[in-house]
Amino acid sequence: MATDGEKIKAIKGIVDPKNIKSDPQILSAHAVDGVMPWAVVFPESLEQVSDLVRLAQKENLALVPWGSGSKMSIGHPPSRLDLVMGLTDLNKIMDINRNNLTVTVQSGVRFKDIQKILAVQENGSHNHRENHIPDTNQPVSTDKQNRGCFIPMAPPHSHSATIGGIISANSAGPIRLLYGLPRDIVLGLRYVASNGETIGIGGKTVKNVSGYDMCKLLIGSYGSLGILCEMTLRLLPLPERLGTFLLFFPTLAGASDFIERVFDTNLLPAAVELLNCCAYSFLAPEGFYEFGSDGYVVAVGLEGFEEDVRRMAHEIGIIASESGAGENLYLKEDQHGLFWDAYSNKVSELSHRYPNLVSIKLNYPISNSHKVMELVDSLIKEAQLEYGVVTHAGSGVTLIHFLDKSGDHETINRIISVTRKLLDHCRRIGGNLVVERVRPEVKQRFPIWGELREDHIVMRRIKQEMDPSGIFSPGRFVGGI
Repeated sequence: MATDGEKIKAIKGIVDPKNIKSDPQILSAHAVDGVMPWAVVFPESLEQVSDLVRLAQKENLALVPWGSGSKMSIGHPPSRLDLVMGLTDLNKIMDINRNNLTVTVQSGVRFKDIQKILAVQENGSHNHRENHIPDTNQPVSTDKQNRGCFIPMAPPHSHSATIGGIISANSAGPIRLLYGLPRDIVLGLRYVASNGETIGIGGKTVKNVSGYDMCKLLIGSYGSLGILCEMTLRLLPLPERLGTFLLFFPTLAGASDFIERVFDTNLLPAAVELLNCCAYSFLAPEGFYEFGSDGYVVAVGLEGFEEDVRRMAHEIGIIASESGAGENLYLKEDQHGLFWDAYSNKVSELSHRYPNLVSIKLNYPISNSHKVMELVDSLIKEAQLEYGVVTHAGSGVTLIHFLDKSGDHETINRIISVTRKLLDHCRRIGGNLVVERVRPEVKQRFPIWGELREDHIVMRRIKQEMDPSGIFSPGRFVGGI
């Protein structure tokens, strides 16, 4: 076994020494749930990633891949950690093919940069180090005369998240209702396996798989099976028109009735999000209309051809009125973009405002949405906790943010009690729960991945087969694999 000095020397033989960081400040910034690596390495090519993984395999070094860090709060603390592999220098858009509606991109490119480039870029490649990045803080133009393409996703943390992190976490936002999950959008992947081999799976067409669809296995694996380096994604033309209804309902029953009636029609909204007013107050952009402190807001996103959006807006307005909606607001184009942009990124700000923030994600059969929301409200109000709740209506997913200001032992106990009761209920009706954010020092007290299912034994066998030495994110994934 090599000494630490010999390991560093070996790493310097693979990457430029300036891309090896070991000063305490950087190590602390890349700690995973309080566990610090002894080095952070930034490879600049697939070949360097491959050589680093070979070295890790040889020396039995535990590796954790790191993009922007926006998803690093998810999962158990690592059972061991030697190297954090920063992937932000793998930042090249390899190919944009508008004719076939595909883009091939390296894992370290930020999602917002890809979207901005796709809106205006012609066919070809794009390297972030060599070309000018347009201003990505402005909404993408949807003018008919200058319509480009887009990746049909609106993931959380879209300003900072890298595409590799989004795919690795199968991270989906509100427009999953219309476009599906990342698993539905990824056509092909290249990843580095535990033996250092670079493996390509899938391709650049929709019907490109004979046999097992290995892409699905890697997507959502949270870096536990290999290092995702490159992916090919399906594109769509930018919608001709965009619009969003913001509708206030004084009661959960009224909001739920409206949502059910929308889903009973043949309308195809891009997103239907149900928020309590607390969640709306911190997710909406500053300066947007305030609906008060009690009640519920339903945000309905519309995307498509001009005639379709106009028709959907008209019909939804009628349904809202018949369902007892109070105040309402219709956002067009740029305002629509500003709202959903803020919606996708405000949780990042929220975690800074509330250092003790606890975020959990429930999943359950869609037909149980109203009863689950009633239970959420009842349990949390009984526990006297401040919270924001967001439901992806039509998807069976609810996000709860406990706004813990004190971080004291008694408050944490109440949050844990509510979490376990919600987990028990979700499991009884066929769902589960994931704790997405909680302070590392109390993490072991939470059911981080919910309750293990019968398929865990298969997951453990797959992990053993693909990563027999356990060098990729050891201990972090479901069941500690």
